[in-house]
Amino acid sequence: MKRTFIAVKILPGKTVIDILHDFKRILSGDKIKWVNLDVMHITLNFLGDTKEDMIPEIIEIIKKVSVRYPSMQLEFSGIGLFRNIRDPRVIWIGMQENKILSEIKYNLDLDLKKLGFRMDDRAFRPHLTLGRVKYIRNRDFLEDLLVKYKEKKVQVSDISEIIYYESILKPEGPEYIPLYKAKLGK
Repeated sequence: MKRTFIAVKILPGKTVIDILHDFKRILSGDKIKWVNLDVMHITLNFLGDTKEDMIPEIIEIIKKVSVRYPSMQLEFSGIGLFRNIRDPRVIWIGMQENKILSEIKYNLDLDLKKLGFRMDDRAFRPHLTLGRVKYIRNRDFLEDLLVKYKEKKVQVSDISEIIYYESILKPEGPEYIPLYKAKLGK
């Protein structure tokens, strides 16, 4: 078994890096697991524990879906939280709605469901995770940062491929190994 997911890789620009450094500096006394900038991505489908003999079928699905869609640009802006300020769990950078990315996810979901994968019932909310909150004492500092960056235009990213990853959990953070990269378009 391999723990796998399908995603688009995001190369963080200067603004993302600056925002992350600002959060780390101001919230340095809190227990937050900050993301490694080298592995930033938007998850399309988290498959979890995957039988190795299913991997070729999953790759075929990714190939079939990816050729139907062109390269695209994703626009990132604003900072938010999953849960709420009283019980923050994830600090993220938001993404403007993108119909192409939403269609790709929807079509991957349909085909993966046929293989027996259970797809998330929640609405697709693409975002860049900055950190996972374990414990926070300085909620006022966090709230100030959220207000500061609420409307901030962050970056535009060119996306030309979908990547199928294996995720290996390690104490220092997850390691993501590309199993397959599918170019968008024909």
